[in-house]
Amino acid sequence: MSARRGLIIAVVALAVALLPTCLFTVREGEVALVTRFGAPQHEAEPGLHAKLPWPIDSVIRVDRRLLVFDNEPTEMLTGDKKNVLVDSFLVWRVDDPLRFAQTVKTRLEAEARLLDLTVSELGAAVGGRPMDDFLAAGAEGAELVTTAEEARIGVDGVARESFGIEVVDLQINGFVLPLQNRKSVIERMRAERSRIATTYRSEGEERALGIEAESAAEVAAVLAEARSKAEAVRGEGEAEALRLLAEAYRKDPELYRFLRTLESYETILDEDTTIFLDSDSDLMEALDGR
Repeated sequence: MSARRGLIIAVVALAVALLPTCLFTVREGEVALVTRFGAPQHEAEPGLHAKLPWPIDSVIRVDRRLLVFDNEPTEMLTGDKKNVLVDSFLVWRVDDPLRFAQTVKTRLEAEARLLDLTVSELGAAVGGRPMDDFLAAGAEGAELVTTAEEARIGVDGVARESFGIEVVDLQINGFVLPLQNRKSVIERMRAERSRIATTYRSEGEERALGIEAESAAEVAAVLAEARSKAEAVRGEGEAEALRLLAEAYRKDPELYRFLRTLESYETILDEDTTIFLDSDSDLMEALDGR
């Protein structure tokens, strides 16, 4: 009886000891591969899971988050055999956990393989273009983006098939000329910028002359129209004034002549004027009451 009790206690103790190895938790952002005697069984998503106790079943955890790998600057040749230092970085993640676990296994090993692939594909992409493509004013940004995307496609294809890795993005964040080439290239860049600046300046001057000519024509047209309207209004006013004068003359010719005489006085006389008139002058009529 005591032997049976001892056996039960031993079994219970063994079960309690093995229970923690039968349960495992997968964190958010990772996936777990459950293997049985080293052979893959299934993948476990984030959460609490059960398995057979160790050493029957084991768990391999794989990080599924986006990871950034910053490459060291690497010297490469352009299509016209000019040396450049290219600095790049890539963003990657595990696409096939089983293939990843069977090949590279760790992040360090994975990034070592990615570095080799990036140097190869980026070197091919840079080598397919002459230096002038990267130095042309306003074009270097687009050329670097295009070159980086070509390299990313190449790296992604090999990495997926060989290591279960997806290359989400690859960017060139540095494109530097070695010291021995820098002076000549800078002079070429200055000449190119000067030529483009001259072109822009001449186009601007031509456009400015065109705008000035258009403005002058518009001003002339507006002034001509304004003068025409002013002449028309003046003519209407003069005609109306003549009509009113004629009407006033018809109603009282004597008063009209008297007013016109006074207007003449205002025109020709002031405090410093001395005038001599004949006694029979029309201007004397208003002065002597005739």
